[in-house]
Parts: sequence; C-alpha cells; structure tokens
Amino acid sequence: MLLAVVLAGGCGAPDAAARTCAAPVRCVPLGRNATAVVFSPDGTRFAVGGIGTLRVFDTASGTLVADMPVREFEPVTELVFSPDGTRVATPVEGGARLWDAATGLPAGTLTGHVRVPLDLAYSPDGAWLAGAGSTGVVRIWEVATGRTFRVLPTGTGRVDAVTFSPDRRTVAAAGGDGAVRVWQVATGTLVSTLKGHTGAVHELSYAPLGGLLASGGEDGTVRVWNLATNAATVLSGHDGAVHEVVFCPDGHTVASGGGDGTVRIWQVKNAAQRTMLESEARDADGRMSAVIGIAVSPDGTTLAVADGSQNLRLWHLDSLP
Repeated sequence: MLLAVVLAGGCGAPDAAARTCAAPVRCVPLGRNATAVVFSPDGTRFAVGGIGTLRVFDTASGTLVADMPVREFEPVTELVFSPDGTRVATPVEGGARLWDAATGLPAGTLTGHVRVPLDLAYSPDGAWLAGAGSTGVVRIWEVATGRTFRVLPTGTGRVDAVTFSPDRRTVAAAGGDGAVRVWQVATGTLVSTLKGHTGAVHELSYAPLGGLLASGGEDGTVRVWNLATNAATVLSGHDGAVHEVVFCPDGHTVASGGGDGTVRIWQVKNAAQRTMLESEARDADGRMSAVIGIAVSPDGTTLAVADGSQNLRLWHLDSLP
C-alpha cells in the first residue's frame, strides 16, 4: 500500500516501539499498484508512480491534481519533482520524460541514455538532471537545452542510485559493486570512493546541509558517510535489503524502507532506531510486502511510503494506540 504517516513532533519524534497501523484517517484508491512517490518542493503536492500510471495529488485533501497519460503497462519506478515544482521527471527508454505537474501533459524528453535509467535526480537549482542505469554510467543533462553535459563512468556494470549534493558541486552514485562514488560535477573528477556495503547499493540521500550521505543496500544496512573523513555510521535492523533511504529535513534523522516490509526512522548521532512502521500489505504467503518507495515532506511531518498495492492511506501517529 501507500502509507503517508504524519509524525507527531516531526520526522525525528521519539518512538521506540513498533507501530501497528490501525484504520487510516484517509484512504485514496489509486487503481494501480504504487511503486514510487515524491513530494513537491513546497510539500503541497505529491506524485505517485506505478505500472502504467503517474498522478499528482494535493497533500492536504488527497484530491487528484493531474493524471499523466502514461502508456499502459509502462513502469514508473522512479520519479522526481523539479526544484521549482513545475515538472515531474520519469525514466523512459533511452532517457527521461518531463511532465507538466499542473496539467499532466508531456513537457519534453531528454535522450542519449542507453536503456531505461534506474534512477533520476535534479540538481538543486534545476539546471541539470542526472540519470543512472544498467550500463554503468551516470549521464547529466542540461535541462534547458536537452544536451548531455557530462557522462561519468563508474567502472561497474549497474548504477542503481544517483543524487546531487545540496550545493550541486558534487554528484554521488552507487550500484552493483557496493561502492559509493562521488564526483565533482564541474570537472568530472572522482573525489571519493566509499566502501563498506557487502552487496549492491540501492539508494542514496544527502543530508540537507551536505557533509553527510546516506546509503542503503542489499546487505540490509543503512550507512551514513561523513564526507570529510569517509567514515560511516552503520544503522542495522532491517531483515533483508534496504530499498529506500531519505534524510529528514532536520539533518539528524533518516528514514529507510526495506524488503522486510518495514519503514524505520533512525537517529544518526547514536545510530538508534526511533520508530518502526509495518506495512499492512501482504503477499500470497502472508508476508509483509516490500517497501519500495518512500518520501519525506519538506517540513518533515509527513512520510509517504509505497509498497506496491493500490491504495493511498494516511495515518496520524498521535491517533494510533
């Protein structure tokens, strides 16, 4: 399912016990399985992607704002809002498609990538869009012109995650070999290779002020890297791969989602788990469905989680038992 959890006191609110999700305060049927979610930069909207679907909703009311004409059965597994909130970018064969976030109409295509990118990331100023994929390269486009600005080879066969630093000076990527690589965007110089994961890395997230970079991987850990020292704080608890990682706006807490069907909120400073939320969706064997997409609203109060089911659900934690 898609859960949106409003955390009392913000994303880092203390809560040591696992939560059992009671009846939601709102349920919005999506009609298609949700596989990706992202908030707009101002937090007033969120976009949800799935197989053959891409929609934008109003955060406060849950009403539909825009319904993009995605091809039937076309998977929307990643999506990202532009920093000004006017566009949503999604991966397509050979590049990225841009959508008007207000009207839902196509607004351009960026080409030159081989196959479908596995992840996309806007630079903080919106000038660049980076795509990472199965051929082992990161491609950075100039959004205004559609031209390729830079191609960064990773030397590995698959790149699952890419993200820009808050000052846009560096871009980080990671994938199949478990290493996290950081480049200077202006020169294309590789400045760091961070090693510690024992399996593929699936997601990356910079802290809002930079300096820290979180990674989640197949080995079931979240690692928070100090980019000044290359040392990592290891957050352990997931029983299975970590598919999603996102820094909360306070810069001190991290949310992660994994194959064990849980979302966990961590305090970085002492590597402590603060909250665990369980998915209500179950597979045919009764096991919790994997969490494959999470997003935190810009004000740090709302956590959106996609686990492949067809409903949008909203919870207020202070109303739960």
